This record gives sequence, C-alpha cells and structure tokens, in this order.
Amino acid sequence: MQHIHIVKKWFSEVFTKGDVHSLKEITHSDLIVHVPNHAFNGQEEFIADFMGWFRNVFVDDEWIIEDYFESGEKAVVRYTGHMTYKGGWLDIPSTDQRVKETGLMIIRFEEGRIQEIWCEMSDLHVLDQLRPLQAKGVNT
Repeated sequence: MQHIHIVKKWFSEVFTKGDVHSLKEITHSDLIVHVPNHAFNGQEEFIADFMGWFRNVFVDDEWIIEDYFESGEKAVVRYTGHMTYKGGWLDIPSTDQRVKETGLMIIRFEEGRIQEIWCEMSDLHVLDQLRPLQAKGVNT
C-alpha cells in the first residue's frame, strides 16, 4: 500500500481544507478527474471549476476512507463525507443542512503522484437530503 498516504492527503488536506498547494504536490499538472457527465483536464481547471465551487457550497467537511484497495499503480477507495450545505447548488436554499455523501474512486498513479481519477458519488442522495424533490411534490 505505497500510495495510501497520498489518498489520505487528498481527503484530509485537499477536500477537508481546500489546500490547493497540497493538491499540486500530490497530483500531476495534467491531472484528469472524471465525474459523472464531465472531466476536468489539468490541475488548474479542477481548482478553478470544481474546488472553488465546492469550498463555497459545502463547509465543515469530515471525510472517512471506508475501504482502500491498491494494486500496482491503481487504487480503489470507498469513502463517506459529511458536510454542511451553504447554498449555491441548483438554486437550493441553505438552512445549514448537514448532508452525507458516499462514493467510489479509482485512482491511477504515475511516478508516485495522482495522474487520473474516476469518481462515482451519491449526488442524488445529497439532493434528496436537501429535499428539493419532495418540495416539488415528487415522491422519492
């Protein structure tokens, strides 16, 4: 498990604290991050288009690595995150709701740094916790 320290830093420094310096330290400049229906190409795009938005919309993060498997230059992580919603996502108002996200990541390393990430997360579950579907009369 030679890469576990990098993954722990991803969750503790990059996601919990929004530390851009740590992100640049543990990833390649041409990092690719795949999320449903989109890919971020390069550290700068990921920082500008995702990290800035995420750090404004969700605060007080707590991330737990539930499972970690590593084989060669790839790792699989099952994680859980708890965070407070501050508004700014799909015009959903905030009442400082505490929400839970779960997800899976496949991470590919090159030369000891993250080169590519594929992420599947529970966005629909987070939306359900914010209750916009029920407010519109949709049964979930």
